[in-house]
Amino acid sequence: MVLDQWQRDLIRAVLETYPPGHPRAGKLRYTECFVSVGRQNGKSVIGAILAMYGLLRARGALVIGLASSADQAGIVYKRMLAIIRADKRLAKRFRKATDTRGIVGTNGSEYHIKASKSGAVQGLPTGLGIVDELHITTPALWTDLVNGTAATKGLVFGITTAGDEESKLLITLYKRAESASERFGYFIWEAPEDRIPEDDHDLALFLSAANPSIPAGRRLIEDEIEAVRSLASGEESEADVIHYRLNRFVASLNPYLPGDKWAARKRHDDEDFPSLGPLVFTLDMTPEDSYAVINATRKTPDGHLHSELVCWLLNPTHEQLIRLCEKLWQHSPAVYAGDGYKLRPVLLELKRRGYPVHIGSAADAVNSSSFLFRKVMTDEFTHAGDPLLNLQMPRAVRKNKGDVYRIDRTNSSVEIDAVLATALGAYVAEQQQDLPIQVFGITG
Repeated sequence: MVLDQWQRDLIRAVLETYPPGHPRAGKLRYTECFVSVGRQNGKSVIGAILAMYGLLRARGALVIGLASSADQAGIVYKRMLAIIRADKRLAKRFRKATDTRGIVGTNGSEYHIKASKSGAVQGLPTGLGIVDELHITTPALWTDLVNGTAATKGLVFGITTAGDEESKLLITLYKRAESASERFGYFIWEAPEDRIPEDDHDLALFLSAANPSIPAGRRLIEDEIEAVRSLASGEESEADVIHYRLNRFVASLNPYLPGDKWAARKRHDDEDFPSLGPLVFTLDMTPEDSYAVINATRKTPDGHLHSELVCWLLNPTHEQLIRLCEKLWQHSPAVYAGDGYKLRPVLLELKRRGYPVHIGSAADAVNSSSFLFRKVMTDEFTHAGDPLLNLQMPRAVRKNKGDVYRIDRTNSSVEIDAVLATALGAYVAEQQQDLPIQVFGITG
């Protein structure tokens, strides 16, 4: 493993000890410490090295890796596991190093991963706590870890990108950094302003300030600038660039789509909804059953997606939706789709009656959000300019969770059933294959 110089300097700083002659000579300077840096800079490597230190520094130490999910916490864990398995000398220092059941040193130290939930680490005598994704971690969990390291004279170390206005813990830590005590460490790489400069020279300075792996030479600044400039053709919004690449705080209520891009994708008045290609009818209903929509999406042979609303309903019933779907069967749809959480009974009844259905999952909600965004931004999607959708789309917001996002029904300022139906419809339609015409002959 070869570290960037900034990573070496950071690790030395985090593990700084008091010098000889000091009342705390030999002890760690910091009891709490966090690093905020743009994504893809090698944060997990730092976490793995610190976890190794935590296991080897004292007999019987408990090291805990904490993140928003066990899978996320497992990133640092697996990195450390790979280090151990790659070096025979190091492997001798451990009597157990498994993929899922923890790492145990010959000195009795243990490393376990936990998901960020209330009470997960409360009361545990922790020698080192490593918290990933501070921007979505609760203050209570950080406090529990700090309390757990008090008796062991250990360290709580956080790794993160910048957050948003809902990142209560990270906001608190940033404020503490402004008037930090001697035993509170902070290392923040961020652009000087929360904007994307129009000049490439200024953008290079902004990116380098937030991403130390760029000045280190591991990432080429030319590639990073190109990635930012092409955000209109990718899945990143301007807020994503400011958040993840410039490592600046953003508002939590991010508009899902730029309004000008959505308006530009309206089909021309002299165009009709296409008649060729797989057709998908998508249903969505608001949480209180007040409204529902049915959307039509067709993928034409050139791969372009076309969408329009079929109907919108007030105080709909499940039976009403089923009857409408049966009536729409005359248009030969490839599949009926809908949210599996809200509309599962409707979809299952359609399936029981012999109709093809796609029951949307939580993963579909995430994937369809980024998929529709990309198609709109790259001009591979056309909509009919339906008034209801034009009302809802500018008011739909996105909710970030780690490095992914979804369209957020809860925090949008209006009902967004038409938006969600459109996104899922586009995602499902993309997966449909247009069956070729088959010719059968009879020989005798």
